[in-house]
Amino acid sequence: MQRALMSGSDDQRLCEAFRDLSRGRMGALEVIWRECSEPLHNYAYALTSSQDEADDMLGDTMVKLARQGWRLRLVRSPRAYLFAAVRNAVTSRARRTRWETPARTNEPSPLQGDHESVAVREAVLALPPEQREVVVLHLWGGLTFEEIGRLTHTSVNTSASRYRYALAKLREMLGEQDDG
Repeated sequence: MQRALMSGSDDQRLCEAFRDLSRGRMGALEVIWRECSEPLHNYAYALTSSQDEADDMLGDTMVKLARQGWRLRLVRSPRAYLFAAVRNAVTSRARRTRWETPARTNEPSPLQGDHESVAVREAVLALPPEQREVVVLHLWGGLTFEEIGRLTHTSVNTSASRYRYALAKLREMLGEQDDG
């Protein structure tokens, strides 16, 4: 799956970019964008089911990130922080506008990668929201179940269970397609 798990060097680059951004070096936003925009957009899309909303959420997140200043020095896990920021942007927009996740449309899925098929992407998007969120965060975002639990305000066991249930549903959905 695209950029599946980020490597240690990716995390190191993100930590350095956060330090630079905390010192007012706005060029660090480019590094953060290059490293994280695709998985963050995929996550926003998984939460909103809308390309336009996902674009807005990602833009809002980057603007807020640029305004954080010195507080970014306190961030221990930049990757988890960024996913939390996207989730907060989605939640905040929903609360402010009473916006609800729209029904799935026929617009192309942004969940792209070299190895997954259209069927896999569509199956992931068909999962219940809580399971879809965990799958996207774990597989495409590279977050651990502990990080996902903190982000979603659930236990590690709940995050892992949602992932297990999601995998079972994916196998079932994709198995049915192979048989049909």
